[in-house]
Amino acid sequence: MKNKFPYIFSLALIIIAFLAWSTVFGLEGRKLNFYVLDIGQGDAIFIETPTKNQILIDGGPDNSVLEELGEVMPFHDRSIDVVMMTHPNLDHVAGLVDVLKNYDVKYFVDTDDGYYLAGYEELKKIIREKNITRIKAERGARIILDRGVELTILHPDKLVSGDPNQNSVVAKLSFGEIDFLLTGDAEKGEELKLAQGEDNLESEVLKVGHHGSKTSSNPLFLEKVKPDYALISVGAKNRYGHPTKQVLEALEEVGAQIFRTDLDSRIHLESDGESLTVVK
Repeated sequence: MKNKFPYIFSLALIIIAFLAWSTVFGLEGRKLNFYVLDIGQGDAIFIETPTKNQILIDGGPDNSVLEELGEVMPFHDRSIDVVMMTHPNLDHVAGLVDVLKNYDVKYFVDTDDGYYLAGYEELKKIIREKNITRIKAERGARIILDRGVELTILHPDKLVSGDPNQNSVVAKLSFGEIDFLLTGDAEKGEELKLAQGEDNLESEVLKVGHHGSKTSSNPLFLEKVKPDYALISVGAKNRYGHPTKQVLEALEEVGAQIFRTDLDSRIHLESDGESLTVVK
């Protein structure tokens, strides 16, 4: 667990310098809070570290992410330290436009995928206008969110043209002995590449790829991850049939307890770095 890359992506040092030392005392008894937000058919993950540093990963298909953020953030808090976009698909991007308009964001992390999407172009325009520091997500980048809280980018290595799902960010969030594997919309080909590589994928929590689509959740990949909890961000009665029976059975086969936003609404996990609790 906690494999170290032989190098650190240099631009990530900006975040390390800003966040790692923002508060270095008084961590005892503090918790990391991890939320899969209930934004319908899409993805949005909000993480708050023990010293209250915050990262939002994806923003869902519309402005419902703003209401969700209002529920998990103090009403007076109008800033988010880091926003990450896993890939330019509308169900991940659209809500981020409203987030960047309504919150002060220090860093924006994305792959700089060349795929054209109007919402993505609008995001880049807002980033320029608000002078938000933009950082490229690529394999090997390490973002230190807090003392003992690290986000490591496992994929992509090199961008390919075509389906942006192939370039989706896959990242591992580590806090002490607890790991969260976040897969965006990465599909079976990308999962297989990771499963056959040298990375230690084993994680207590898996954010299931592509909303539980049959195009993700390769059985070998799931065996490598061995999740205790599988979290699925998915809209109720969606027209895609997500999550599929095939994926649900594969997750059960590896012993994962499944939570899904269409049935459980917002999913909240809390950790002290040694144990993990599902907050009801």
